[in-house]
Amino acid sequence: MSDYHKLMRIVDKETISMDELRQITNDELVSEIKETAPDKKRKFMMRYEVRLTNGEIYYVFVKKPWYMILSELSNKNKKEA
Repeated sequence: MSDYHKLMRIVDKETISMDELRQITNDELVSEIKETAPDKKRKFMMRYEVRLTNGEIYYVFVKKPWYMILSELSNKNKKEA
């Protein structure tokens, strides 16, 4: 299987792990990865824009760690109080 197909198997998933994000980061076919504004529907996920060397752009979602989710929820509760 070619490197491109291996990369596409990861990018096409609904959510990916941090290990898979690191694997994408080290791939030769990826020219840039940057965190973008979070999606309102997926507020407990981080959204990344993956730009390939051939110009294609993909968006991947990584589940936030539990401590970030708890922090956001506690900040939300403090603002409401």
